[in-house]
Amino acid sequence: MSQPMRLLFRVDASLQIGTGHVIRCLTLAEHLKSQGAQVEFASRLLEGHLCDLIEGRGFVVHRLPAPTVKVVPSAGAPVHAAWLGVASDEDVRQTRSVVEAAAGFDWLVVDHYGIDLEWQQGLRIPNLKLMIIDDLADRLHHCDLLLDQNLVADLENRYLDLIPPGCPRLLGPAFALLQQDYARLRPRAAVRKGAVRRLLVSFGGVDQAGLTEMTVNALLTLNQVAVEADIVLSSASPQFTRIAKLVADKPGFRLHDRVPGLAPLILAADLAVGASGTTNWERLSLGLPAIVVTVAANQRPSAAELQRRGLIRWLGDAADIHEATLRAALAEALSENLDGVWSQRCLEVVDGRGADRVAAILLAAPNMELVVRPVVLDDEALLLDWANDQETRRNAFNPKPISPDEHRAWFSTRLRCLKDCVLFIVQTRSAIPLGQVRFDRRESLWEISYSVAPAFRGRRIGKAMLSAAIDTFRLERMNAPIFGQVKPDNMASRRIFEQLGFSARQSGPDRIVFELGT
Repeated sequence: MSQPMRLLFRVDASLQIGTGHVIRCLTLAEHLKSQGAQVEFASRLLEGHLCDLIEGRGFVVHRLPAPTVKVVPSAGAPVHAAWLGVASDEDVRQTRSVVEAAAGFDWLVVDHYGIDLEWQQGLRIPNLKLMIIDDLADRLHHCDLLLDQNLVADLENRYLDLIPPGCPRLLGPAFALLQQDYARLRPRAAVRKGAVRRLLVSFGGVDQAGLTEMTVNALLTLNQVAVEADIVLSSASPQFTRIAKLVADKPGFRLHDRVPGLAPLILAADLAVGASGTTNWERLSLGLPAIVVTVAANQRPSAAELQRRGLIRWLGDAADIHEATLRAALAEALSENLDGVWSQRCLEVVDGRGADRVAAILLAAPNMELVVRPVVLDDEALLLDWANDQETRRNAFNPKPISPDEHRAWFSTRLRCLKDCVLFIVQTRSAIPLGQVRFDRRESLWEISYSVAPAFRGRRIGKAMLSAAIDTFRLERMNAPIFGQVKPDNMASRRIFEQLGFSARQSGPDRIVFELGT
């Protein structure tokens, strides 16, 4: 029996950093743990740390010592280097000691704006893979996998010059690290349309900008008696007591302290007023339209792109927002009927399974359990994305990108032609697609072709994928002879065919043909 995968998260929380990095790492850690992985954390004892919370969720925490002196980052250090609390080389030594003392970690997952290339190179240990979670794209990384769950302009070119060649990039809200409640509640998320009857007000944490109180005051002055409001704010905020007094005699206004998650309140609401950040993806996954204020500079690129796509109404930065701004935006929203298009667009962007996808990528291994299923109509866009991936086109005999119209015509024809084409998706037990395998009839032979999803490259699953697909194909075609064509410089595919028992039948200057007999 194989040993469970072991992962160490290096992440901090503090009054300066906030809680978001730890919370999203906990979300991913819980998905990994539910699939049998062993997960631990290394976190520094900064003021406002969340080590107790992490331990309360059932994870081992290696507590890095609290800073003893104020460190001034050196020239050329990351913009947020001071967030480490100690010098980078000291953090490297302490983190490395955790890794070496608990020998056997497979992955080190880092979510920290203060950590850069030099730190990462100091943690390059044999057999330890490094994943970086980032939002900024403002510094070099030396990693094996990079995740940025944000939706920004020119997304596909983000990080191209900041990571090693061939390093998989998990970009966009398809990989948003959301709690399991979002995927569970999504089937119950109706499109919002008609009059707004229930609002969700949530600016996160203690809301240092005071936006929650401004919003409540704006709502009260509008005197919309038919509108209810759920207001989420930590009781640690100085606003909390004042807001509690404001809404004490307003039966439709409910003040919530330290809710375990926003999902039920998002599901119940017709419209949200809140901050940008991770909450964007939570609201979108359940189809909730939102009026948004950015409370940090790094939130602006996503807010701008979401506004451009008609997914939010962005009022601007917190420093420029006043009660009158919020009152005007709310008055306009409450006087209109939602037409449903806004909510439907939201639902189409985030499906709530991002953490499942990231966990599957981290846990992928040659001996993983695979499921082979037929391709269906809903797979069209996925297959086109895979087909137009840069590496896939490079290994194809025709490297030209495929247009959507060209692919749609081909896909529709192939899907209906059962006697001449068999298309499979190979996926994990939790239905995360790993790649595709296709069999095309060529007279008395069947030609096999395949591609591994870009995020799963380098995980040595190609052989297992092909083997599983061939076994499924031959359940109905027991003696069907199969061949595959490979470019001579595609050494990975050549090795896979050889390991599966294919033999080279013929070759030419531009291809090698492998055949698997009956």
